[in-house]
Amino acid sequence: MALELTTDERNRLFGGPIAAAMAVMAVDMGIVSCVQEVLALGKELAGASSRYASNPLIASLFDPEALKKGLRPEKLQVSADDVRNGKVLDRALEEVDEEMALARSKTDEATAKQFAQLIVDGCVAVAEAAGKGLFGSGEKVSVEEKAALDRIRQHLGLATAT
Repeated sequence: MALELTTDERNRLFGGPIAAAMAVMAVDMGIVSCVQEVLALGKELAGASSRYASNPLIASLFDPEALKKGLRPEKLQVSADDVRNGKVLDRALEEVDEEMALARSKTDEATAKQFAQLIVDGCVAVAEAAGKGLFGSGEKVSVEEKAALDRIRQHLGLATAT
């Protein structure tokens, strides 16, 4: 059973996974890897409704009829200084907090926790999409990305990967 979400709520909720994933991209940015990471995030989010089919919040977020109207998530507001000073993740987590508060206001804690896991899933897909080598080859998840993923998991109250 899906939840009733307004267009504004859908746009806000969709911004959480995107903001967190963009922060992971910013940790270890490369021109070729960015394309691979964006595609990986898109694939991860496109499959969310089937992976979390029993989650009414995620089902509503990715409702095909609602998606036909389009999504316009707010862009993560970061400055050049935020990027230089490594504050992109801080800004992303602030946005994620807002989206998680909205999720919790719309549903129960177990459902909201699955939404938090969806945010992490998107970040993991981004981190694993490309390595530091030529054309994205090489080790897929850098030390910096691993640290960012651990921080995101911890911030959301999810277990860190081993």
